[in-house]
Amino acid sequence: MFGIGMGEFILILIVGLIVFGPSKLPEVGRALGKGLREFRKAQAALSATLEESAAEPVKKSEPQKISLEKKSDEPARLSVEEVINTAKQNPAVKEQVSKD
Repeated sequence: MFGIGMGEFILILIVGLIVFGPSKLPEVGRALGKGLREFRKAQAALSATLEESAAEPVKKSEPQKISLEKKSDEPARLSVEEVINTAKQNPAVKEQVSKD
């Protein structure tokens, strides 16, 4: 149990009893148990998500080229989804300019 020996565990219980008192000690234990349970659930969910994403093969695709040329008298129009997909596939790299 966390690498704690029996002597250390009893010392921690005595200190907790002195600090919180006998009436509050069970409530503190319950709250600590709930917190640890939620932490373990979140950790398991994160681990499952990371393992799932690591198992998926990475797809490399050619960047899409969208023509903005007019096909008729109408102005060229792109949907929001096309703009977002293009931005995801071709992220802009910002150059860092050093000021000396």
